[in-house]
Amino acid sequence: MGGGNVFGTDTDARHDGSAYQLALSQPLPFYGSTLRARYLNASTGFFNPFGGTVTPGSRRGEVMLEMKPLKNSMLRLGVTSESNHTTNVDNGRLTFSAAWDQILNERIKFHLGFDHRAFTDDLNDTKTNSDLITAGAEMQLTDKLQLSVKREQNLGAADPTYPNQTTLGATYQLGALTKLFFTQRLAAAPITPIGDYSGTGFAAVSSRRETALGVETRFGKYTSMTGRYQLENGINGTDSFAVIGLQDRLPVTKKISLELGFERGFHLLGPNQSFNSGTAGLGWQPNSDFRATARYEYRDRGGFGQLFALGAAGKLSEGITALSRFQFSRGEFGGKSNSSLEGTAALAIRPLKSDRVGLLFNYTHRSLIQNANGTTPTRDSSDSLSSDGYYQMSKRLELYGRFASRLSANGQPQLPFVSTLTFLTQARAQYLLTRRLDWAVETRLLFQPSSSTRRSVYATEAGFWVIPDMRLGAGYNFTSAKEPVAAQMLPTRRGFYFTISSKLSNLFDLFGTSKAGLAPVIHDRDENKEQK
Repeated sequence: MGGGNVFGTDTDARHDGSAYQLALSQPLPFYGSTLRARYLNASTGFFNPFGGTVTPGSRRGEVMLEMKPLKNSMLRLGVTSESNHTTNVDNGRLTFSAAWDQILNERIKFHLGFDHRAFTDDLNDTKTNSDLITAGAEMQLTDKLQLSVKREQNLGAADPTYPNQTTLGATYQLGALTKLFFTQRLAAAPITPIGDYSGTGFAAVSSRRETALGVETRFGKYTSMTGRYQLENGINGTDSFAVIGLQDRLPVTKKISLELGFERGFHLLGPNQSFNSGTAGLGWQPNSDFRATARYEYRDRGGFGQLFALGAAGKLSEGITALSRFQFSRGEFGGKSNSSLEGTAALAIRPLKSDRVGLLFNYTHRSLIQNANGTTPTRDSSDSLSSDGYYQMSKRLELYGRFASRLSANGQPQLPFVSTLTFLTQARAQYLLTRRLDWAVETRLLFQPSSSTRRSVYATEAGFWVIPDMRLGAGYNFTSAKEPVAAQMLPTRRGFYFTISSKLSNLFDLFGTSKAGLAPVIHDRDENKEQK
């Protein structure tokens, strides 16, 4: 929680909810067809602090059939169902769509579409049935000039999100590295989304006419120029900037490369001011088994901020890899200053010719100091050390283990600086009963010596291997917690659970091990025997 849409978007500081998405893409044996389906559901209290990609209280399901009935053509038929239910919106929309794309030749493309939408707004007690026809064309007039035009026309009433509008576009290739672009949108009404965007950091734009004119250019093989229009505080659009910058990546030698960048943000509207930011970086790769980087960033946006980062990763020997990263940042904003330090080091041990055993060691340090003028600084720090291990004892029995410790410390202006040590142990055994079924038991222990607090979990689980790299499991966990004498019992939660797991080592070349060198699982061997 350091930016984005976390602050100033919602007066309710608590958000409880969940969101999930299912997607399907299935090729069909006629006309090069593909069936695509997608379903997304987000509860009312769901909140994503990293961006508004999922709207709270929304449900959307769509099915589309794509086929190629003729040469250089594409036919799309689809149906979409939407609903939004929160304290601010209560609506739904059902859409039936059909679209045809035709490539006449290398220079001309046509698009024709029809959409019937039935929109119901229960909050305002309104209903809108609309029929939208879309026609568009793209024309490559010359090798350098490309034009596009699209018209969206409602035959009757217009859906609030799809008004009558015309979009014009043009691009002109000035040279191999530079291109001019122009877009113009002319609409009869603003585009109004039907979802609840009050907590996502986005807002509906009330404009009906939008014009964009700009240049995309590269000054050389390693240098590029960037430009953008930046709208911030999207909930009300109070700040806007025109940003222009240069980015340069220059290889000095075969082993060393430099990265330089600068951006200038010209403030156009709102209470803030223009800003500058600069970046300088260095990369070193002496061979294919090692790479190191260093990076410095500076910005004067609403105060001064600096960041310095170092990183290195490499293969120490066959089967042993290591990674480390160090980052320090310092900033001042609104009369407050803060500094943070983060460092990570990890070591992985895995034999190159077998995947029967593996070890991972990791250490991470984090510290944060926040200081307001005239007050005692607030300090937070944590040190985590963990080790994970895996061992395939026999053809059917696999063992997993984990041990971790964390030293957390915190000090506030009203409280002294206090540290707490916590330990975690975890053990799991998994036995393959048949070719696709297995049974597992697992235990976890969380212990805090300073308070004598203890929490233990015991679980039993049955699993089914859908494919050799994916497992579906269902189980039941028994949880118990203990505090010092005379203290109330900690809340515990027991019950059934469902889990999905996969073997990434068989899907990706993580350590350079060939697939032939991996130890096969038992049902792989059974399948090979059946084929023989």
